[in-house]
Amino acid sequence: MSITFLYPTAAWLFLLVPPLLWWPMRTRPRWGQAALRAAVFACLILAMMQPSLVRRAGAGRQVYILDQRAVLGTAGQAAARRALGRVMATAPRDARSVVIQLGGTSQGRRIISDGSLSHALRAAADAIPLGSGGAVTVIGNGLSTDSHWQDGIAALIARRIPVNSVAVPAAPRAAFIADVRMAPARAGETLRADVVVEGDGGPHSLAVFSGGRRLAGGSPFTVEGEAHVPLDIPTDRAGFLPLRVELDGDGGFETLAAIQAPRRLLYLGERQQGAAARLQQLLGRSFIVDQRAPATLSGGVDPARWPVVMVDDLPAAQLPALVQQRLNRAVARDGTGLFVSGGMAAFGAGGYAGTPLGAALPVTARAQDKQIRPSVALAIVIDSSGSMQGDRLDLAKQVARQTVRKLNGNDWVGVVEFYGARQWSVPMHHATDLPDVERAIGRMQAQGASVLFPALQEAFYGLKDLDARYKHILVISDGGVAEDRYQQLLRHIAENRINVSTVAVGGQVDDEKSMADWARVGRGRFYSVPDEFNLVEIDFKQPQTRPDPGYRSGRVAVRRQAPAGWSDGARLSAPPPLSGYVQTRARAEAETLLRTDGGDPIVSSWPVGSGRVTAMMTEPLGVGTASWRGWSDYGRWLARLLAVTARTQADLAVDTTRRFDRLTVTVRRSGADSVGGGVPTIMLVDADGRPLRRIRDVEERAPGLFKADIAWPGGAVARVEVRDGHDVARAADPAHSDVRPVDAMADFMALPLATLSTRTGGWHRDDPAVATGVVQRIGGLRAIDLWPWLALVALALYLFDIGYRRWPTRRTAGIR
Repeated sequence: MSITFLYPTAAWLFLLVPPLLWWPMRTRPRWGQAALRAAVFACLILAMMQPSLVRRAGAGRQVYILDQRAVLGTAGQAAARRALGRVMATAPRDARSVVIQLGGTSQGRRIISDGSLSHALRAAADAIPLGSGGAVTVIGNGLSTDSHWQDGIAALIARRIPVNSVAVPAAPRAAFIADVRMAPARAGETLRADVVVEGDGGPHSLAVFSGGRRLAGGSPFTVEGEAHVPLDIPTDRAGFLPLRVELDGDGGFETLAAIQAPRRLLYLGERQQGAAARLQQLLGRSFIVDQRAPATLSGGVDPARWPVVMVDDLPAAQLPALVQQRLNRAVARDGTGLFVSGGMAAFGAGGYAGTPLGAALPVTARAQDKQIRPSVALAIVIDSSGSMQGDRLDLAKQVARQTVRKLNGNDWVGVVEFYGARQWSVPMHHATDLPDVERAIGRMQAQGASVLFPALQEAFYGLKDLDARYKHILVISDGGVAEDRYQQLLRHIAENRINVSTVAVGGQVDDEKSMADWARVGRGRFYSVPDEFNLVEIDFKQPQTRPDPGYRSGRVAVRRQAPAGWSDGARLSAPPPLSGYVQTRARAEAETLLRTDGGDPIVSSWPVGSGRVTAMMTEPLGVGTASWRGWSDYGRWLARLLAVTARTQADLAVDTTRRFDRLTVTVRRSGADSVGGGVPTIMLVDADGRPLRRIRDVEERAPGLFKADIAWPGGAVARVEVRDGHDVARAADPAHSDVRPVDAMADFMALPLATLSTRTGGWHRDDPAVATGVVQRIGGLRAIDLWPWLALVALALYLFDIGYRRWPTRRTAGIR
């Protein structure tokens, strides 16, 4: 029992009581009269504070959710009723009971006819009045026609209402289609559908129809509880594809697939006449081939605009170094896929060996095998403290720039500067943008103290987990550091196979001997650079030769390999022998997808930064594949290679979720235009793509993330089309996608009763035949308003005060 006040701040009015007792009086009142008036004012102020007396009362409400749906079977329904009787027998005698029934026939109980457990939980929460305690007991199997029970559970948890549960097993069910899940697909590709079948028995068969046309079918299968059956559905154009999946030729599961637009491919190649048109014909509708001259990439054309770039049989001389660097940057930073193919022009004499693009390729020339430059991870630690002002810092920058220029795209580079604090001027990354690294070095300024120890630690942590053949730390300083506790750290770095070399700059080195000792302990080298005329070239890589690889012509047998992720499940015939290829060797980290019987790679691939680079050591449209022109699956096979090489994350993606009559649309925009590109246009369209409604209330939740929530009938199909510049994305949501029929409730949509009881503080029983738990006695809170009584007391005291002052005996006594 407790007393609460609705307006406690009114208590400040008690400060006015003493003045109000004497100010209206002409003469000083008697103490009795003052006490009466004080009591009147006190009662009025307390009434204005609106106090309430709160106390526990009764045993609360006991709500029972009884499952009587046909899914339990006759025996399960009877077991549920018996369990209800045992549970109700344990309830407090003064508790009020409410039974909510799922399915079945009415026996004076409230019926939830749609079989929705989420509706039943919400009804149970509403049956317990606010301020009244109680408990909920669920007797059933947890199956539901929908899975939108989160709000009902949250309401019960917020009100501290425990939910008890008694699990009643469902009867065996005939096989039915519980769900159809589809992977993203583009026009011209195979749509992979995962059909979830629940129930028992077999054999069963599935077939997919669109309109009256049969699109796909599967092999016979049996079901024991749940089975996942994959189906491959062909697509021919972008848009929305209505599908009906039939089980054993009966009924059908209606769904809708959103087919995205074909991928855009940038084609760089000038040696083959009409190559772009022939490539478009070969790939079919899954790609849109856009041919550009290589020189255009030197200007304002950014290769990152395309998901995949194909460099076909193009000599390195026709692809400037700046264009190669931009391609490498698009791959490493933006995830663009790069597909390099060709014969002698690309991989033979005058090929890409020693070029920026060659460092990103997953293969090397066979004659280079013994001269391959191993990968290097280099962390440059530059002293930018106050003692380095002037020529010393300029010398340090020159040494660092010359060292960085020796690296290539297969290496790692990072720059740490220390000036009392330490920071990464250039974080560790693949050395694909050396001009940016040099500019970051040039921006350093001398300031602060020389504290080297934290910078060495930072460089060590940045290098230790990298996958590189050699790892180096290069310290450039004048030696005037403020600490002398490096020996143990340097030994620890050396034990982790990281070498530490030092460069003393400026001519008047404060402690040149110490820097030489650091290099000795770190198993590196020491260099002294007194002035710009004594600069040294530090190269952590061995020189490389460029011998010409051989081109093998003739009938060459090949065999296909399929690493994980490269096959979409389509059954492709074996490739016929090649007509010619360039002999190369795959790098150790690369995946080889096609090789000759002699072991030479024909197609190899590996990841580079955020993207992927694939090399094909023959001409896809030239003499090397002349024998493949009769291979019926050549186009599908090449399209699959390009699709896996392409950027995995779409520039524009859209997803939909439905909650009864509400539709939520989520749009994700990635890439260079993800920030500051404006709000994309979101439309609801009909089956032919004609606009029905534009969604205008779009909220940007984060850079590149947009959400919209609208009212949309649950029984209406939602076809969503999003446009953002040249990009188009689609999403489809079938009618009633979040609801299942009562006779086809899926196990994956079942409410886990044991977890529900644990979260809410209730008890759970797995067997309805065993003794159930005791229903909790949780009384409600009852509030009694006291302010009317206080106002009545104030009125009575006031009237008594008037009578007291006007009483005849008192008036006579006053005259005397």
